[in-house]
Amino acid sequence: MTFALRLAGCPLTAASAVLGALLVSAPAAAADPADCDAPQVGDDLRHCSFKGRQLIGVDLHGADLSGVDFGNAVMTGCDLTGANLKGADFKWANLSHCRLKRADMSGADLFHTRLDYADMTGATLHKAFMFGTDLNYARLDDADLSGANMKDVLMEATRFRRADLSGVYMLRGVVIGSDFRWARLVGTDMTGASAEEVNFSGADLSGTKLSGAQLISAAFVGARLSNVDFRNATFEDTDFRGAVDLPESVAKRLSERWRAN
Repeated sequence: MTFALRLAGCPLTAASAVLGALLVSAPAAAADPADCDAPQVGDDLRHCSFKGRQLIGVDLHGADLSGVDFGNAVMTGCDLTGANLKGADFKWANLSHCRLKRADMSGADLFHTRLDYADMTGATLHKAFMFGTDLNYARLDDADLSGANMKDVLMEATRFRRADLSGVYMLRGVVIGSDFRWARLVGTDMTGASAEEVNFSGADLSGTKLSGAQLISAAFVGARLSNVDFRNATFEDTDFRGAVDLPESVAKRLSERWRAN
């Protein structure tokens, strides 16, 4: 009562200052460490560290895990559908067979992360660091990987249908039997890539660097190839039927079946 009367007697600006000071000094709700020991679906877990943890089959779909450390964690079969993983640290972590549909992994550190057989349909990996990442048999249809660093990435039978890989740095990537149909690879750097039985049909590769790449039984059917750099590339039964803006250097090497060798 005394405080209320005194506050009522203060000018409005002074009263506001008093209330503001009380709010600032009030203790914030402490993060519950139990959340980190037994994380749940949809939790705000930004205060946790799961470095080196065994989290096999953990279900954290929809959780806020932005900036969280998962270094060396084993998370095979996990469910991170729709989770916020912006800037999370997954260095050397194992996320094989995980569900990551529509997860936001923008700026995440995926250095030598295992994502074999992961379902990353519609996920966002804008500017993610994916040096040496394993993406064998993973599904990334409609995913946004624009600006990602994918140097030395391993991709066998990986799906990128309609995915955005514009501006990706993929130096010396090993890409075997993967599907890039209708994908956007504008300005992508695939210098020295090993691309065997890769399907780029219908994709936009305008300005892509494929210099020194090995293009064995690869398909560019109906692909847009404006200003693609094919210098020193190796062709073996490479299919260019219906390709748009085919560079003259490649056109000269085509057989009657539109294959380059």
